Amino acid sequence: MKEDNKEKRIFDAALKLFVENGIDNTSISLISKEAGIATGTIYLYFDNKVDLINKLYISIKKEILEIICTEPTESMLSYDLLEKLWMDGVEWGVNNPCAYRFMMQTEISPYCNEELSAQFANYMKVLTKLVLGSIESKKFKDLPPEYILETIWTHLICTIGYIAKTKTRERKIFFQTLLDGIKY
Repeated sequence: MKEDNKEKRIFDAALKLFVENGIDNTSISLISKEAGIATGTIYLYFDNKVDLINKLYISIKKEILEIICTEPTESMLSYDLLEKLWMDGVEWGVNNPCAYRFMMQTEISPYCNEELSAQFANYMKVLTKLVLGSIESKKFKDLPPEYILETIWTHLICTIGYIAKTKTRERKIFFQTLLDGIKY
C-alpha cells in the first residue's frame, strides 16, 4: 500500500476502535493490528496516543466545521442560511456515525482541552460575527452570541442522536424547534 495511506489507515482503525472500545480501552498496539501495520509505524506519524487522539479529533472537527462554517458574503445569519448549515451538519452526523460518536466521546473527555479548542477560533469568529449581525438586525433574540451558538450546536447534537436512534426522516420540524427558540 502507498505510504500516504498509512495515516488514513491509522485514523480509520483508531476511530473504529475508539468508538467500539472507548478511548481509554484502546491501545496503540490494538490500533496497529487493526490498521495492519507495525506498532512502531504509528510513532512515525504520532508522538503518542494522545497526539493521535488530538489529530483525529482536529481532522473530524475541521470536516464538520467546514460543512457548517461557510464564509458567506452576508453580515448576518439568515434563517435560510442557518437552516442549510444546520441540515448539512445533521446529515454529516447521520452519515458519519463513528466520527460523530468519537466527537461526542472526545468533547467530554480530558483530551479536549482549551489548547485543542483554540484550533477552531477562526471558525467561531465567523459564526459569532454572523450571529451578532442577526441579533443587531433583530432576527435573533438579544442573547449572548456564545449562548446562541451553544444552543445551535447542542440542538444539532440532540437531533443527530435522535435521528440515529429512531431512523426518522423528519428534519424540518426539528430545525423549526431550534428556530423558535432563538428567533426574535
